[in-house]
Amino acid sequence: MAGLLVRVDGMKIESIEISVFELPMYPSVTRVVEFGSSSTPRWKQAFPPGGDVPVQVIKVLTDQGIEGVCTVGDWRYAELNWQQIATLRELAVGEDPLDRNRLWSKLSAASRFLNPVWWGGFDNCLWDIAGKAEGLPVAEMLGGARKSATAYYNTAGGTVEELIRDGERGIEAGYSTLKDHLAFLYEDNIDAFESFRNHFGPDVGLMHDAALASYNYDEALVVGRALEATDFIWFEEPIDDRLHDQNKQLCDLLDIPIAGAETLMHDPALGELWLKDGAVDVLRVHARHGTTAVQRLAATAADLGTNVEPNAYGPLFGLVHAHVVCGIQNVDWFEIAPPPNGAAMGEAIGLMNPVVPVNGAVTYPAAPGWGTEWDWKQFEKKRVAIL
Repeated sequence: MAGLLVRVDGMKIESIEISVFELPMYPSVTRVVEFGSSSTPRWKQAFPPGGDVPVQVIKVLTDQGIEGVCTVGDWRYAELNWQQIATLRELAVGEDPLDRNRLWSKLSAASRFLNPVWWGGFDNCLWDIAGKAEGLPVAEMLGGARKSATAYYNTAGGTVEELIRDGERGIEAGYSTLKDHLAFLYEDNIDAFESFRNHFGPDVGLMHDAALASYNYDEALVVGRALEATDFIWFEEPIDDRLHDQNKQLCDLLDIPIAGAETLMHDPALGELWLKDGAVDVLRVHARHGTTAVQRLAATAADLGTNVEPNAYGPLFGLVHAHVVCGIQNVDWFEIAPPPNGAAMGEAIGLMNPVVPVNGAVTYPAAPGWGTEWDWKQFEKKRVAIL
């Protein structure tokens, strides 16, 4: 038992407070560069240097004194707009925070002209409240599959040599699996896969994320077979997620698991459709769209005999995804992704226990809810606005 049962029947949401901070997060502007010689333009993402951007933290207060706290996003998508905030207050204040399904349904009904599950950060606050009310960590509410989870390391660098050196740093830090985001032409990427395998040997797990490579279907098929030959764990985002039929063909023709649909994570219904149709083998999910959505998609994936795998660090500077990967049975990995100073950014606004991997693994706090420990004086000092 992680804490005392404090649940009180008839609990109501009393208010919703949005605190705004400015942190050196993910760049708020995305650039693209043209490549290739085709008469049809092809584009790759090119990220400018980041800077201080607004980051929002939601606090849901109840009439019983239990509070739920979570960031709106992770290191991206960190804000709600005025319309979303007004809608959230209009529909959620006065409701029972423990009735997550009712609130999910109610907010869905009001979101025809808003982004699907834009209220994910609010949903995460409800899980925090429920855990505190039940005296349990969220990981145990999700099933308590494991006490710690294996993390993989995203390598960074502009050349194969730089990526190998960074991979060595990951291995030295205790990670046993590395993921690349190679953005070279597909022939050069295939050469790089062989270089990685030859350098790191058979005992290091390797993954390829093609989100920045912009392969077409024919290139992705060749790349997939090269990844199979070099014993990679999965092939992530091989082509545009929205090319449903071509993604399905890749899943049918390749033995290596296709992980994907990240650009559809904002719409769990589409992710579920892709999974059921066989247009993805391993579904990428993100709790910035709500832990309820992740839980539901994991149940669908379990019925199909596969996994969901969280993308990136996740909300609350890694804490939410730590609970998810430790709580849900059909999840294998925690992703160590940019920003590398995620824990430091959490600490900057007063979060005293952000996720810090140890020997390539993460665990979750034993306290109820998300188990966050806050220095509220630091929180208030760093806050630049309240909405």
